Amino acid sequence: MIEDINDKEDIRLILDYKRAMAMDKVPLPNMEEERKRFWEKQKQVRPSSHEMQQSVNVKMLRLKRWCIAASVAAVLFLGLFLGAFFYHPSVVQLQVFAADKSAVDPKLNFGDITYVIKEETPDRQLYAHGIIATHKSIDLSTKKAATLPIEEQLQTLTTPCGQDYTVTLSDGTTVLLNAASQLIFPDVFVKEQRIVYLKGEAYFDVAPDKEHPFIVKTDYFETVVLGTKFNVRSYSKLDAHVTLLEGKVTVANDMAPALTLQPEEQASLTEDGMLRKQAVDIYPYLEWQNGYFYFDNVSLVEIMQELGRWYNVDVVFENDEMLDYKMHFVASRTESLMYAVRNLNALGIFYVTLDGNRIIIQ
Repeated sequence: MIEDINDKEDIRLILDYKRAMAMDKVPLPNMEEERKRFWEKQKQVRPSSHEMQQSVNVKMLRLKRWCIAASVAAVLFLGLFLGAFFYHPSVVQLQVFAADKSAVDPKLNFGDITYVIKEETPDRQLYAHGIIATHKSIDLSTKKAATLPIEEQLQTLTTPCGQDYTVTLSDGTTVLLNAASQLIFPDVFVKEQRIVYLKGEAYFDVAPDKEHPFIVKTDYFETVVLGTKFNVRSYSKLDAHVTLLEGKVTVANDMAPALTLQPEEQASLTEDGMLRKQAVDIYPYLEWQNGYFYFDNVSLVEIMQELGRWYNVDVVFENDEMLDYKMHFVASRTESLMYAVRNLNALGIFYVTLDGNRIIIQ
């Protein structure tokens, strides 16, 4: 019955009652007999005066030794404590991503004016130029060329950390620009080729136009399409690649011959600047558009760089042995950074802490 009781206080009360009931059945002792028995026992064990003196001397010697040992231990403890207080072991910190403290909102350089787009409603000044721009998207498809030929006027859109942005170009092509990225494009396409420039990452859904090829130029290669869906990543030379989801594209640069990609193929940049083609799983390149971090067999340093870019925090490794550790990790980009940190720590492989504006991997 006691094992079935959840409240420990109830258990203690029951046991106290049981003890009291048992004591009622025990007869009271004879105090006079107990006193005589006690003194008889004391006479039997009482030592002589000489033995008592020897016992006192032994106890004093033991006490003296104990005091000396305690003093030595106290000195050693104090030395260790002060050493630990003043000594700070050198921890090698490797920063793999530096936050951008200046970027907080999307920016559009239109002509000679820079517009910081903060509102969910269309910007009035840009709307006067035929451009519908909000905090989440910009639409130039309503802006048409009045007469041909005219000069293309290049615009620059920059996204901050922690925010993607949808651009609808004048030909109807839609571009989902990832965080910390930049797209340079004309307000109206009027030339034989539709050319845009990308730094960072973007997903393109190109409007078909066989007479006017669409070209995405980066610092590492250019991609030529007629009408298709593909993903371009060019944050750095180490992870630059083009991934084809639908249709057909050609990827080329000055170092290598052009590669033609079929769906579920990727062209990536090698260390020597050449291009290589490989089959890939396109699922991760769809998930970031749906609001998720999705990594499968990806190194921890790449995952942390992506988190740092999205949440705009510095990323520091104190445990460099974990840099190349490959893992599977999924998290929502709409959740807080602490949510992602908790999920990483739940793996029990390494320890991630959030210190102000820094993520530290230990």
